[in-house]
Amino acid sequence: MEDHREHDIHEFMEALYKATEENRLPVMIADLNLVAQPSAEGLKSLSDIGLITTEDGSVNLTPSGRDYAEAFVRRHRLAERLFSEILELKGPALHSTSCSFEHVLDPSVTESVCTILGHPPTCPHGKRIPPGDCCKASRREVTPIVISLKELSAGSEAKIVFITTPHHQRLSRLVNLGVIPGGRFVLHQKKPSYLLRLGSTEIAIDEAIASEIFVRKI
Repeated sequence: MEDHREHDIHEFMEALYKATEENRLPVMIADLNLVAQPSAEGLKSLSDIGLITTEDGSVNLTPSGRDYAEAFVRRHRLAERLFSEILELKGPALHSTSCSFEHVLDPSVTESVCTILGHPPTCPHGKRIPPGDCCKASRREVTPIVISLKELSAGSEAKIVFITTPHHQRLSRLVNLGVIPGGRFVLHQKKPSYLLRLGSTEIAIDEAIASEIFVRKI
């Protein structure tokens, strides 16, 4: 029973964090999309240790509570990226497996998973993955599974994992050309431009754009 109560608390804190992302805090507890509502005892416990504040049925995260919840959200979204890219899980299987995995990741393993994946900025659903110390330091102690297109060798086949360009016009152009997450291609050359073959289509892009495309070698 203790495990179930702890799991419910984690889900509650994650739901509050997601509410902060949508600028919905403070929020009514009844409005949170939860399988199990937290008990009055659980709420008091979280309030006593300084993770939340409550008033007239509404709840808010304290700064410490935000940090606590962010750690779980980071682990969950990294797990989603890991199982999506490595095992190609989708739908309910991806969510349930990631939920289980997030509870067994300790901080050092979380950093290693993030580094192996190439410090992804988003989960498979496009939600922001809160950065960790490894992202800020850009450490590469282990070989990443996900790398920049610039790091891919000519002649390699790869799958596009995510694109980080801040330029909407550039992103729209790439999408129109078929350069989208999940797309597979062969990198024919890197000079004088990067020449990608997607099916029967060949696309040339410059180095600046190549640095914003992250891929997994097949």
